[in-house]
Amino acid sequence: MKDLATRYSVSELEQCASDLETKGVCTCSSKTDPSEAMSDVLQALELVNMMAEKGITQQEAVREFSKRVRAVLS
Repeated sequence: MKDLATRYSVSELEQCASDLETKGVCTCSSKTDPSEAMSDVLQALELVNMMAEKGITQQEAVREFSKRVRAVLS
């Protein structure tokens, strides 16, 4: 997730998600399971969006994202 967020822009991640959904191929993630690849791409997309919108570092975005996930799971 962090690697994808570092290597790809929002538009590139959106294209990866679209390709995975329509063609079943994901050039962004090395995961062979399409569900895992999509999960990674969407999480990275959320991180990149958070960093851009809030002007925060990747570490801060990961921390905030993790808090949100934990809140949903509890």
